[in-house]
Amino acid sequence: MKKIIPALTVAFASASILAACGSNTDSSTSDDKKTEIYTSTFATAAIAREIGGNQVNVKMIVPPGADPHSYEPTSKQLTEIAKGDLFLLTGTTLEPYSKKIQESLKGTDVRFVETSKDVTLLESDATLHAHEEEGHTEDEHAHEEAGHDDHATDEHAHEEEEHDHGKYDPHVWLDPVNAKAMARSITVALSKEVPKDKATFEKNLKAFDQQADALDKEFKQAVADGSKKELLVTHAAYGYLAERYGFTQLPIAGISPSDEPSQKQLAALVKEARMHDLKYVAFEETVSPKVARVIQKEIGAKSVTIHNLESVTKSQQNSSYFKLMEENVQTLEQALQ
Repeated sequence: MKKIIPALTVAFASASILAACGSNTDSSTSDDKKTEIYTSTFATAAIAREIGGNQVNVKMIVPPGADPHSYEPTSKQLTEIAKGDLFLLTGTTLEPYSKKIQESLKGTDVRFVETSKDVTLLESDATLHAHEEEGHTEDEHAHEEAGHDDHATDEHAHEEEEHDHGKYDPHVWLDPVNAKAMARSITVALSKEVPKDKATFEKNLKAFDQQADALDKEFKQAVADGSKKELLVTHAAYGYLAERYGFTQLPIAGISPSDEPSQKQLAALVKEARMHDLKYVAFEETVSPKVARVIQKEIGAKSVTIHNLESVTKSQQNSSYFKLMEENVQTLEQALQ
């Protein structure tokens, strides 16, 4: 997080200038202007497009393929955000930089909205923690505790405060029921921003809810029809999906794809995959699959594609939330057979 401080300083100055300039904008021209929305994840951007329709212009600040867990906005992006109307956050631990952005943009008209405020957050996947415990002996724990001096402890505590790694699973949108709650939050925010279009936003929300309900039924059917209840995945992004539909994710990496497993954790995961006779590994296009390829080869599994919707490839930028989630239904149908 240290790298963002100079950028924020520059952005603050730029934002202040923009705020002053923006206050002189003629209200007659603002009526024809689309509401400018910025988001940190593809899922939030996609849901905002569904609700806002032609009345909004949605931009995702994280580039295609980049990891939102570790991404830091540039000074140029912060200057652009200062000219916007809304910044849609998930409101979880996915955006550790959000507080500093809000502080840097004080004095502007940008409103920050936590879209997951009505969602019950899940703590980090229990299965992942179980693998972590299997990967450490009591002697190793004792060694780790003895090996930390006060400086290291303070540094670790500072990092936890900055990043809050692993406390909550931020991938709330992968549960269609949670996506409905996010859509409601976005509808309320847009209705406050553009009251004259409230009826349109609410109409779009109703259509979104209907599609989400249909998607919910498809996921239930896919899991019910499967002979297995375990999904081997690239990283621990699917806790909400697993919790909702009654299967277990077996993640190779942690909540953040950069949290790679130890050799003992890998061995435990391979053992469990063989125990359940798993035939597939679910890969994500935006996550480096090196360790996952090792496991795939070790157990002789086939690969299937699954979307975490926090980040997408360049060719998927204009895809809809429902298109990619429908593809996830098909993946579950295949991987759980």
